[in-house]
Amino acid sequence: MQKTLFVLLTSLFLSAQISFSQTVEETLQFAEEQFNLGNYTNSVLAYERAIYFEENTTAETYFKLANAYFSIGDVDRAARFYDNATFLEKDNDKRNEIIFKKCLAYLSTNQYNQAIISLGSINDFNNSEAKLKKQYFKSIAYFLKEDFDQFELLFDEYATNLNLASNQHYIDLETYNLKADKVKPKLAMWMSVFVPGSGQILYGNWKDGLNSMALTAALVGLYFNYVIEFSLVEGYLVVLPWFQRYHKGGYLKAKETALKKQREYRGKAYAEILQLHPALF
Repeated sequence: MQKTLFVLLTSLFLSAQISFSQTVEETLQFAEEQFNLGNYTNSVLAYERAIYFEENTTAETYFKLANAYFSIGDVDRAARFYDNATFLEKDNDKRNEIIFKKCLAYLSTNQYNQAIISLGSINDFNNSEAKLKKQYFKSIAYFLKEDFDQFELLFDEYATNLNLASNQHYIDLETYNLKADKVKPKLAMWMSVFVPGSGQILYGNWKDGLNSMALTAALVGLYFNYVIEFSLVEGYLVVLPWFQRYHKGGYLKAKETALKKQREYRGKAYAEILQLHPALF
């Protein structure tokens, strides 16, 4: 019932552009033209209409419809039609390409586990190209889900298969990952707990580090001044809450500074990974 209603609405929407007397072939041609023009919503509607009236929908049509849904950001529907295309496609190479495209759709929406699961359907038997591409995509999924240990295992094997040891992008990737691993957010936080500002300075944030040092030092001085001029109680009630506030803000800022530095290195590492796609070799 829902599909029937959708097709009726589709037909009404497209009536100004395509007539009901169009053949399925003409509708498919219109859908492809709209996709190439970037009118992805129109393309989706036309493909849906063609599929409704087509007796035997091909894998290619489902694949193109999935691409159109992917282009408008509806990854769930795209995955559904990638599955339909996969089921109908008999050619192993084309079938693999459909699965890789579905994997990309999942990666684009941070569904990393789904991307990894989808790669299990790749047929890489006696197909070194598909095997390398599968390793590459799987490595990316683990990198993006921040499982760096698993990423290292997979990508090292991939690099070995492609003899990338002397490749500058691979060398830079290893360098940035090593730098990211050396960043210790908790260490930065605890350094600033005991010596305010030191954690920020450790990872290059001199401005906030020196500001934190100066501010907390001033508050400590003010505290002792209150104790001397007034009383221990007044120093505790008036100054200590402000000291605690800025002290806590400082060591949390130190942790965030370290995390930011770590993300910076990971971002640079990812840029190098993108330069190591198997199609580039």
